[in-house]
Order: sequence, then structure tokens, then C-alpha cells
Amino acid sequence: MNQNNQIICRELGLLLAKIKNKMRNKMNESLKPYGLTAEQRAILLILSERKSLTQAELCNLTSMVASNLSTTLKRIESKNYIKRIPHPTDPRAYLVELTEQSIEIINILKDLGNQIRSEMLNNIDIEELKITCKVLNIMNMNLKD
Repeated sequence: MNQNNQIICRELGLLLAKIKNKMRNKMNESLKPYGLTAEQRAILLILSERKSLTQAELCNLTSMVASNLSTTLKRIESKNYIKRIPHPTDPRAYLVELTEQSIEIINILKDLGNQIRSEMLNNIDIEELKITCKVLNIMNMNLKD
């Protein structure tokens, strides 16, 4: 990377972290009436698309550490938004599924995300957004896991 790029991008990580924190804070505030956090919302939305998953699969999809995910799942389960059922082929594992109660609020959770995303993207034209997403995807691929 040349020196000009280094100067321009010096605070890129801090800016991305600020944006992520602001989004999470806005989402957490919006979710208070439902007794959920942004992380719990993400799990519920993943389960709404995938039906049932193991904890290991949820770890991969959420990028959460297994111990944090386990604690988060216990909290969601105590609110009756998910249930754990025995795995059909692995007696050591279980599957996580949505309950009827959570199915009723999935659209609300999606709408909250759309509102925050719309606020964040206000005054950004589609071409700028395409370029931004393209560049961020390249950065993500450059930083191999």
C-alpha cells in the first residue's frame, strides 16, 4: 500500500467500528420492548431462514464464540423464543428451533433492521453504495480467516 493510501485509510478500522457500534446501539434500543438484543435478533432471523440448526452451525453463521453463543441461547430460550430438540442422528447434539412466540415477531424484527439500514443509507446514491460494498467485500477477502 502506498503512503497516500495509508494516510487516507489510517482510521478506517475505527470508522467501521464506530458504524457497527452505532448500528448495534440503535438496534438494541429498538429491541428493548421485545426484551431482545441485536445479537439475539440475529440468531432469531437466521433460524427463521434455516428452520433448525445446531449450536456449531449457529457459531459459524454468527461468528460468535461457542461459550457466548451458549449463554445467549439460554437467555433467548428463557424468553420462550427458541427451543432445543434432540438431534435426530447425533445423541451428543441438539437442534435449535424457533417457537410459535418468536415466529409471531419475525416480521417486526426484519422491519426494525430495514428502518435502521434505511436511516444509515440516507443520502447515499445507489452507485456509491455499490462501490462501497464492492470495496468492503474485497477488504474482507483480503483478510483471510
